[in-house]
Amino acid sequence: MHRAKRYVAAACLVAVSTTRLSAQGFDGVIQFVSYENESHPDTMTQITKGSKIRFEGLGEQDGAIIMDGNTSLILVTDQKMYMTLPPDLGSKEAADHGAKHHGVATKTGKMENIAGIPCEDWHYKGMDEDGKAEEGEVCIAKGAGLMINRLSGGIAAKFFTAAGQEFGDALKNGGGIMKVTNNGKLSLVAVKAKSTSVPDAMFVAPAGYTKLQIPGMGGPHKP
Repeated sequence: MHRAKRYVAAACLVAVSTTRLSAQGFDGVIQFVSYENESHPDTMTQITKGSKIRFEGLGEQDGAIIMDGNTSLILVTDQKMYMTLPPDLGSKEAADHGAKHHGVATKTGKMENIAGIPCEDWHYKGMDEDGKAEEGEVCIAKGAGLMINRLSGGIAAKFFTAAGQEFGDALKNGGGIMKVTNNGKLSLVAVKAKSTSVPDAMFVAPAGYTKLQIPGMGGPHKP
């Protein structure tokens, strides 16, 4: 569960839903802070509208990752380019992660209010990718927060569902992550949430952007 931003980035980079998701839950903007790099916390923003989701602040380059149903693309803003991702990218890595990293997560019975949104605490135990023991808490909100399952139609959710069926079902049923602590340290937290109407233009490549073909993903590279 630790290294939250790495998992979020992995979630986005592998994320393409194979089925169109229905509109549900929170529509608007949620800002998160990741403390994976303790000396330099990172800020990332999730923008949602129905099944559409946009992430900003996940890399050093200026840009965004956008998902809507079976469509997923990456915007490279400073170069005015975009690229699309195949639907099965990352599925094997997610499955391998789930097979290797078993754990358990259970409800604590406690509720929190984070960025104005109520969420339910889960306590988890398991091991990280290096085989070291980890233990912490995840606060899950209904229909809001970091929408792991909506990001990828289930592919990216497998990075988190090794903690058990009940926890996995909570994510599949519209649960979003509002806060993660690992081994006593805060790893990820939502710091601001604003429910608002978001224009559809936020979820498509802007006019004038050039499509970038990645070698091995449908054509030659176009610089």
